[in-house]
Amino acid sequence: MNISKISVFQVNLPLHEGSYNWACGKSVKVFDSTVVRIETDEGIIGHGEVCPLGPVYLPAYAEGARAGIQVLAPALLGQDPTQLTKLNRHMDTTLKGHPYVKSALDMACWDILGQATGQPVCNLLGGRYGDDFLLYRAISQEAP
Repeated sequence: MNISKISVFQVNLPLHEGSYNWACGKSVKVFDSTVVRIETDEGIIGHGEVCPLGPVYLPAYAEGARAGIQVLAPALLGQDPTQLTKLNRHMDTTLKGHPYVKSALDMACWDILGQATGQPVCNLLGGRYGDDFLLYRAISQEAP
């Protein structure tokens, strides 16, 4: 199985609360998300996503993720998406650092591997944790 096409999409994710605010007057109203679609020559399609928390929160930023994916995509065409270690090493030699860029591509390849093996990705990663689990919820840090 080989990667035949990589597509990148920008998706705006408006915040349900209206905005997320934190120290020094920084805030964001929409998360700029990047969705990756990897197609294989066997017709399997995998999806991944990277969504930094705005351009002033982390060193990762959405436009940078899309730019990095554009650098990596040509190098990944023709590669086997189920050979995750080899693929990740190849990404590391093609683009030093920028793990947030590679994360969406890695997720899409895990999706493909799950479909190819008929296994949920959670099984490939060691098994299901349980029937339910606690979720993390961030609360805006701006003073009232």
